[in-house]
Amino acid sequence: MSIRPPRILAPSKQSSPYDALEHEMMAERAASLSRIASRFEEALAAWRRLEDAAKAGGSARDIEDGSIEEARARALDEAAQALWALVVQREALGLPGTERLMREYDVPRVLRARLGIVRKPAL
Repeated sequence: MSIRPPRILAPSKQSSPYDALEHEMMAERAASLSRIASRFEEALAAWRRLEDAAKAGGSARDIEDGSIEEARARALDEAAQALWALVVQREALGLPGTERLMREYDVPRVLRARLGIVRKPAL
């Protein structure tokens, strides 16, 4: 003789009308996270390119008129804003591991320090 659990505890074989909606919502969450991560990756790469150019010396004209410094500051702000959006989206989805995220993307300290800071655009 075998003992079976009550039928009420058995998993339902019928799909709920909400299953399709839940599936769509999960797909949208994943797509949103992917878009935000891509924006951050692009912003981080742009900032790193400018940092490398500045370390290499840049042209004398760029250094004199301050355009490299302005571009670096703007790129750093954009990367910090993109990182903030990524961290917030991950936490909203219940994904732990912000520190792990920082290590995997090798986020520099200067960028971490700007996390969450919003700058007003110059008028």
